[in-house]
Parts: sequence; structure tokens; C-alpha cells
Amino acid sequence: MTVTEKLVFQLLSGTMSVLGLLSPPTGRFLGKVLGRIWFCFDKKHKRITLNSLGHTYSKKMSFQTRWKLARKVFENTATMLFEHARFHRMPPHDYGDFFEVIGIHHFKAAQAKGRGILCFSGHLGNWEQAVAVAHLTGVPFSVVYKKIESPVMEAYLKAKRASTGCNMLPLHNALDGIFATLARGEAAGLIVDQNSRKRHHSVFIDFLGRKASANTGLARIALDSGAPVIPILTYRKNNQTYLEFFPEIPLIKTNDKNADILANTQAFHAVIESNIKKYPDQWFWIHNRWKTRPLEEI
Repeated sequence: MTVTEKLVFQLLSGTMSVLGLLSPPTGRFLGKVLGRIWFCFDKKHKRITLNSLGHTYSKKMSFQTRWKLARKVFENTATMLFEHARFHRMPPHDYGDFFEVIGIHHFKAAQAKGRGILCFSGHLGNWEQAVAVAHLTGVPFSVVYKKIESPVMEAYLKAKRASTGCNMLPLHNALDGIFATLARGEAAGLIVDQNSRKRHHSVFIDFLGRKASANTGLARIALDSGAPVIPILTYRKNNQTYLEFFPEIPLIKTNDKNADILANTQAFHAVIESNIKKYPDQWFWIHNRWKTRPLEEI
């Protein structure tokens, strides 16, 4: 980083450290205020959010209800800023005070198989805090992440994520790192619910009522390695943050690998989809999940 970027990094770190002193109720209040301001002025992402909610819920919700839900999405996303600041002021041994942890026995059962563990998550609740699993489980954990163009934000987020005990694997060239992680009997995690623009690395699945382009990497690695696959999701309920480990997803493995990749990718996303339906205001609808369309729709 340049000298200016280093100064900005220090300013950002200091600001977040101060925000971390705020009480949870104050953070939720400020998140709501900031989210409403963001919702008013960010017309591009408001349009994306309302359009996606319209495709999914137009037959179940009035436009007014969808509009309120979209605003709530912005409020919840802004609240993540204050949760992030408070979370990263905690020493790792206090992570259990931040979360209500559910289903960790599913993770332990997968670990006992001795083939490493493949974990996946989605942009639900406060997904950034899912990196706490390294300390909560006591199992070394490698997380695949996409680099950010801003050198300051890249350095800041990488440092904060690594401070939880996770090993960070850049998306580019992550494959070798994942297989090495599994070979050591450790866990590797990926977030899988974003739009995939690379058609040769994706399949179209059914997701929230529409065809969505999904990366096939997780399914391919699972089929090649035989590692058990465990979903991990975060969500909020009654002002409490939950981190839930779900049961292992049985792999579909036949003599048709392409069909298996599609079927398993669909099964992984079905878990995320069912939880989005439970907490629709906590998913990242702001992202244009359905941007890449099947060729027959172009």
C-alpha cells in the first residue's frame, strides 16, 4: 500500500474500533438509520433489490410489502457494520458470547470421517462472522475469498478475517489449497450463492423461483475428494445472532458426472434457499444474483 493508503487503513481500523464500543441496541438503531439513508439514495441497488423480490414474491406480496422488505434488507446490511466492529473487539475465546451455536455435532460427525470437511455458506444474516468457526470448533479452517479491488479494504478485511484463526485462500488458485486442507483433515469453507459469470464453470439451477447461474466448484471438489459437505449459516432472531451447522448433505454420485454436478449444486443451494425463505430480510438481495441468464433467454 502507498503511504496514503496506509493512513486510510489506520483511520478505518481506528473508526471501527470506536464503533465496536457501542452497545448492541445502539448499533441496531444506527444500522436502521444508516440503512434507510442508503435505501433512499442508492437507486441502482434499490432497483436490483425490488426487481429480485418482485420475481420471487410478486404472487405472495403486494408491492408495498416488498418495498418495506427491501428497505429492511438495507437496514440489516448496514447493521452488519456495527456487529462487525463489536465482534472484532472480542478475543476469540469470547466468540461463544456473540453467537448461539446450533448443530455443532453435525460438524464433529463429519470430522470423525477423517476426510476433511467441506463447508459452505451464503450471504445470510451476518455471514462475515461465520469465520468464527475455526475457534468454535477447534479445527483449522481455510476460507476461500474473493479479493477486493481497494487495497485498503482488502488489507483490512483480510486482517480481520485472519484474526479469527482462519487461513485465507484467495479465490484465484484456491483449488490446491483446498485439497491440501482436506488432506490434512481440516475444514475448507466457501460462499456459494453469488452469480457466476463463467459459463464453463457453472450450471443453471432453480433458485428462489428463477434459473440462476451457480459455480460448480464445490460439487466438483466434493465428488473428487469424497469429503463430507456441511452447510453453515448465520441469522438473527429476537436480537440474537445464531450460527447453525446443518446436517451433512449426502452426495449424489452416479456414472454421469455432469448430472451429478448439477444435482449436488442444486442440493447445496436448496439449503440456502430454505433459510432465505425463513429470513428474507436478512439475505443480500442487493447483489444481482440473476444477472447471468441462460442462453435461450438472451
